[in-house]
Amino acid sequence: MMKKVLAILLLAMAITSQAQELKKTSHFELEIDPIAYGLQGYSMHGIYVNRRIRTDIGVFGIKQPEGYGGNKGFQVMTHGIGLKLNYLLNEKETWFGGIGTGYAVNSIERKETNETHAQKVVSVGFHLGYRWFAFKSKDSAWKNLYLAPWCSVDYNSPLRKINFNDAAYKQQTLSFFPTVHVGYKF
Repeated sequence: MMKKVLAILLLAMAITSQAQELKKTSHFELEIDPIAYGLQGYSMHGIYVNRRIRTDIGVFGIKQPEGYGGNKGFQVMTHGIGLKLNYLLNEKETWFGGIGTGYAVNSIERKETNETHAQKVVSVGFHLGYRWFAFKSKDSAWKNLYLAPWCSVDYNSPLRKINFNDAAYKQQTLSFFPTVHVGYKF
């Protein structure tokens, strides 16, 4: 009986000592895109990080600069949701890359006639970026704040074509999207 109690105590000590040595392998992050806010839009991303894998779900809206997609004479307001899966080169400040997909609704206005149509677009692409933690001091309240400049190349597929009375709007098939997110690691 004493051997069983001693074996259980030793096993319990081994398990608890290992548990104390294990480090936390997952956390949450929150990001915004200040450029979207500057362009009369919004951006909010919730991110779950497990070791080196980041899963990002975000909502966004942006008033595109006229002619951004190659369509002069049109004003486009985009609202959407996106999902990105990233791989971090290490678990701290690092390069990251991954794939993403999104669903957006473009509200397209022909400026000359004020005629408006809605267009739904599905996109898929890849992206590359870097997470930079500016405040590295362990004592700093800002130590978990970071900047994440990144860019993506996306294939865009409209779910229907848009034709106005006197002009056609053509969704750009390939798009290049550079931006900078501001994030916080919890």
